[in-house]
Amino acid sequence: HAIGLLFDSESGLDKLNLIVSGSGSEPGSDSTYDRVTRLTAFNAIDAAVAKLRLPFSPRVPFAFVSAAEAGWPTVQFGDLVEERLAPDWLKRYLAAKRAVEAKLFDTSNARAIRAVVYRPSLIWSWTKLDVLPIIPVFNLASALGVPFVDRTVRVSTLADAIIAGLADDTVEGVQRFMQMDDLAAAVQSQNAGASSA
Repeated sequence: HAIGLLFDSESGLDKLNLIVSGSGSEPGSDSTYDRVTRLTAFNAIDAAVAKLRLPFSPRVPFAFVSAAEAGWPTVQFGDLVEERLAPDWLKRYLAAKRAVEAKLFDTSNARAIRAVVYRPSLIWSWTKLDVLPIIPVFNLASALGVPFVDRTVRVSTLADAIIAGLADDTVEGVQRFMQMDDLAAAVQSQNAGASSA
């Protein structure tokens, strides 16, 4: 599940999606974080849990693209940054992401689904010139050990990590940029081996 938007209709910044969205989308008047992220994910999770399964069949893998900042409560100074510095729209964005994560990790769903939550920070590609200037800032802060800033992730790395996580039954839980790098490297290595064969 990678349905979402950076700026919802209540943020006052929704027109910026034309620039920052990879799809160039413009949210409708009812496009809130709750409706677009939480509700669509809850519907997909409910469908996955309700799926008829044969006895002893593996759990249904469910990938969700969250945000590194959804993990702020678990890192040093993260709760302080969110409470005192984060704008209202970001708090609502993170609330929707965390609600989905909570539903995925709810023990009543664990028998049916294998939740793999990807928490990238800034996602980028060489074709998105608008984000390229901020990438070194995030990467430097992460390298210097700022606990509430994660290194950026290329969209191709995220895509490969999702493929690997869905295919590998041992992958489960939260995947930060380090795990995404490892998962993506496994896919790229497998693809390189297949093309040389």
